[in-house]
Amino acid sequence: MLGGADDRVSRPQRRKRSKLACEPCRDLKRKCDGSQPCGACVRFEYDCIYQKASGKRKRTDQPSGQAASPAASAQLDAPRRRHPTDVATGIRAASAETLPGSLRSLEANSGSAFLRRLALRLDPKNAPRMHTFAWNAFLGSRKTTQAPVSRPIMEMLSQADMESLSSVYFEKLHPIYGFLDAEDLHVLIKCRWAAGHHQQPQDPVLCGIAALGCLFSQIQVTTVELDLVESARSVLEQTISDVPSTTSVTAWLLRVVYLRIAGTHHAAWMASCILMHMVEAAGLHCEPSDESVLASARGEEVEPEFRRRLMAVAQHLNIWLSFDMGRSRITLCNLSTVMPSERKGDYTCEIMELLPYSEQLDPEKAPEAADLESALTAVLARVHSVPPSILAQYNLALCLCRRLQAMNVSFAGKMLDQILALTSKGIEAAQAILDARSPWHHMANVPFQTVCLLLAIDNFSSMSQLKDAMQCLSNIATVYDTDATREAFNTASLLIRLHQRWKEKGASELDNILKSFPIVPRQATVNNEPPSQQLEDTTWLDGLAGEFYNLDYSDIDQILFSTFS
Repeated sequence: MLGGADDRVSRPQRRKRSKLACEPCRDLKRKCDGSQPCGACVRFEYDCIYQKASGKRKRTDQPSGQAASPAASAQLDAPRRRHPTDVATGIRAASAETLPGSLRSLEANSGSAFLRRLALRLDPKNAPRMHTFAWNAFLGSRKTTQAPVSRPIMEMLSQADMESLSSVYFEKLHPIYGFLDAEDLHVLIKCRWAAGHHQQPQDPVLCGIAALGCLFSQIQVTTVELDLVESARSVLEQTISDVPSTTSVTAWLLRVVYLRIAGTHHAAWMASCILMHMVEAAGLHCEPSDESVLASARGEEVEPEFRRRLMAVAQHLNIWLSFDMGRSRITLCNLSTVMPSERKGDYTCEIMELLPYSEQLDPEKAPEAADLESALTAVLARVHSVPPSILAQYNLALCLCRRLQAMNVSFAGKMLDQILALTSKGIEAAQAILDARSPWHHMANVPFQTVCLLLAIDNFSSMSQLKDAMQCLSNIATVYDTDATREAFNTASLLIRLHQRWKEKGASELDNILKSFPIVPRQATVNNEPPSQQLEDTTWLDGLAGEFYNLDYSDIDQILFSTFS
């Protein structure tokens, strides 16, 4: 069977093409499936137009005088097969009716796909490419001119340096991802520096904590920070085939947290998937039971609260990394549903309580619009205390809005007011995080996705918030001056420009219609005056236009009825 697969790979295959591509696909240089209408035009609501075929026939590979076989003719006439990765990434547009529900959900969960669909609706030719804009403030650009080197931690940091960086970690990260104990870590640091330069199993944990301490205390990257990340990675990958312990799982979790904030989406997603498998292999995903043979074989006693917190944070990161990228998440059997207990000054539970709502968005599930609306209402009604927690709440609400908009659900009334109230609160939280120099991953992502959502809502209230969102993005790009932040800011500006042009085009069409069909006052229709004299007195329209400006569409009919009756 392996030989057959190799044979298929080694033999060159003729690329299948449709006979004719429609005009929109030709203009956008997009693969066309040849249907009438084609899948791309159905999905993105283009006018699917084909050029009339000329009388000349293109030369085929068949020898002259030899007729094509029925099978070959059928192959030429059939639409080209879609590649699933093209659909998942939005590169190839396929008909929404033919996409499996799980793929549609993957795209609806992804902020990148939402941006792409919005831009294609505004201007297909000038739409930004499919890209994870503002996923974090760095997107892997936190680098120095020197390549990172794996070194013993005691060559990189003194004991005083390690204690200083760990205090930054416990001040800024631990209240949100509270799966470590400060006293235990203090003892570990003292013991580690007393043990000498030999590598210890706890070194990746210490490197992970120190690297995050550097990230949250220094705007510019240092060689030591990158060496700490590289040292932890090297040890973890060397020991990946060993039976995982809580120490190694903790180190993997710290690596995922760092990559989510400063790395690339692919590296972070891969690390989070490895983390979930490590959690399962260590038996940390389920409550212990005396009757379970697997649980008793774990061989390591783990404090229940620590296990629940570690598992909850790992699950939270894996879910949202997969949602953001439109990829599969890791689901574990017998997963524990017991939430960690609340602690004073700790906000981990606020984020973990969002997990049930997050799991409703699993692409393999098919919740009804009413269920998603109920979940959105519940999430909007929650009270979160600190900026990173507020941004996690807002990120979930954004995803629920994307899923509902993919179902053609529009927002109005109280729910729309609540959404716009949360967008304003999210922008303020992102600015507060920037002021604290704590580059949480949602710092740039929330204001950028807010711009997309406000443009999609497209009313006076949403447009009024655009300036604050753009100001926040501009401030972030000024402080954390990276390619990622500049690109996010410029892309947001481009979206607003495309939206402006789209509006101007619509306004121009309306103006042309009104010039052809001007409004005639009611009293003029009963006079015998010439049309030129009937249209002279139009001052009565001024007050009416002023009233329209601040009215909802539901009230316009009532005004028109009272005016013309």
